[in-house]
Amino acid sequence: MRARTFAALLVALALVCALLPAASARAAADLKDPYEILARHHEALGGLELLRSEKTLHVEATLSVGGLTGTIRSWRVLPERIRTEVDLVVFSQITGDNGDIAWSVDGNGKLSLVQDPFALARREVAVRFAEFEYLDPDSDVFDVTLLGTEEFNGQDCYLVSIRSEPDQVERVWHIGADDFLMWRSRDVQPDMQQNATYSDYRPVSGVMHAFRQDMEILPVGQKQTLVTTLLETNVEVDERLFDPPTDQTRDFVFTTGGDSAELPFQFLERHIFLPVTLGSDEALWVLDSGASASVIDRGYAESLGLEMSGEIKGQGAGNTVDVAFTTLPPFSVGGIEFDEQQVAAIDFVGLFKRVADLEVVGVLGYDFLSRFVTRVDYASRTLTFYDPETFEYEGDGTVLDAPLKENLFCVRAVVDGVHDGQWMLDLGAGGMTFHAPYAKEHDLGSRKGIYGVGFGAGGRIMHHRSRYETVDFGGFTLEEPRISSAGYSDDMEGAFSGGELVGNLGSTLFRHFVLYLDYDRQQVIVEKGDDFDTDFPWDKSGLQLWRPDEVVEVLYVSPGTPADEAGFEEGDVVLSIDSVDIEDYGGLLALRELFRGEVGTRFAFRVEREGKLEELELVLRELL
Repeated sequence: MRARTFAALLVALALVCALLPAASARAAADLKDPYEILARHHEALGGLELLRSEKTLHVEATLSVGGLTGTIRSWRVLPERIRTEVDLVVFSQITGDNGDIAWSVDGNGKLSLVQDPFALARREVAVRFAEFEYLDPDSDVFDVTLLGTEEFNGQDCYLVSIRSEPDQVERVWHIGADDFLMWRSRDVQPDMQQNATYSDYRPVSGVMHAFRQDMEILPVGQKQTLVTTLLETNVEVDERLFDPPTDQTRDFVFTTGGDSAELPFQFLERHIFLPVTLGSDEALWVLDSGASASVIDRGYAESLGLEMSGEIKGQGAGNTVDVAFTTLPPFSVGGIEFDEQQVAAIDFVGLFKRVADLEVVGVLGYDFLSRFVTRVDYASRTLTFYDPETFEYEGDGTVLDAPLKENLFCVRAVVDGVHDGQWMLDLGAGGMTFHAPYAKEHDLGSRKGIYGVGFGAGGRIMHHRSRYETVDFGGFTLEEPRISSAGYSDDMEGAFSGGELVGNLGSTLFRHFVLYLDYDRQQVIVEKGDDFDTDFPWDKSGLQLWRPDEVVEVLYVSPGTPADEAGFEEGDVVLSIDSVDIEDYGGLLALRELFRGEVGTRFAFRVEREGKLEELELVLRELL
């Protein structure tokens, strides 16, 4: 699960200034030059000279979002130094920028330095924006146009677009044609959109500021309200506020007293599972570098007596999810003991039950993995967690820069020599996937391939899988990778809908390697694994089964595959295969292995369809 809403809460406060002007001498909405409209807008703000004279800002506000109420405090020295503190009790975060380094500290005390090139581009543009460069028609960063007019709250508004190519953001300001106040704005980024309305203008040192903002974050649809309680300008600010903290929270210990711990993992259906002990209860959790926060199943948390707070929106793989917060009591994983942590809580335990017959109650994401340098050896099924303070790499692997984007590693990979860019490194993804915007832009859906259904925290995901020639990753080349393209669900609003990255790298790639994930250095080390040359089997049926209730049903039939040719239909209840009761095969995982068997293998199915029995024959063959 991606904490997109969490990041959105910490987007610059966008405290909009507006000064009520004298009556306009022009008729409503008759201006055509966007720069003239902006000039009139700045006159309404009290004049550019007053705006430029605001060198420091100190703001305090209340924030309400999804049943949570808390506070925001912010200090800023224009144009680039800023510190923002968000405290929603069960969720908190501090972000800062001292002019040289942008940084953040999450609610569990983990410091992260901003190295993501997309975030750095937005940071640079924000500085030039604060210097009013968008007012310069000759700017090589900003492109200003008038989109037209639109009525808002009973008056016509000019829609002025300010585009900036370096960060690929369009800001649309709704400026009143009569009063030249900004009443509404729309910020469109490749991965999100923030809509805001402004009200309750009050004068501060000759400039009017909007003391209330009502915002909506898309695509998650999260609404939040910001009400300013204190706003001071040109006050003295301690410059040390903007520096990243030097003391980091250490919330774990290795029980052996050393500086590392090694433990085996279960690798089932291309996912890594570990037992986690909470008190006297031990249960299975999935390890996921694609989760920007650790997550516990809501029902499981309630069974442990954990208290839930709040209800906000987050992004799962396929769509949005409802997210609550809770405090995880001290827990242990192998030879590592953790103090209590703030984690997210969502409903997902049924997902693994339905698709894999597994009871999985949690996700070990960023809040767990970021404490270590983690070595993942897929061939030997072992994990080694190293203390980052003492870790020194002595191997001959490839060291990759892997800047964190919203707590998730981004690394370079190249497919077929042409699909070159940044991909998310996602241990929780079963395979490689092109994100929907990239797949559509490059028409990847027109390639020969097969359709299938996947599931993530956001629900069902339609994808189209094709065979490619090569993938280059970490200085190594793998041939004939099978890669999916997302974007075949009409209402897709999850992580795979993001536009900044090419896609996600998952376990069908990683199982050929040994990986080291180093969060403090924002690096990934890649070594050739013992299974580098292994040709892993793939499904040869086109038949996807699941267990929505107590019986095994057909979830999806891929068109043009053996399952389609055999006559299977979605919703068929599978009773037996080769006269063996379906329950005697050992569950859904064993059935999937069956369908990866030798080409030409025949299976005689008995299914129930609308109360009638059907006999179907499935013959395995290569699908791609």
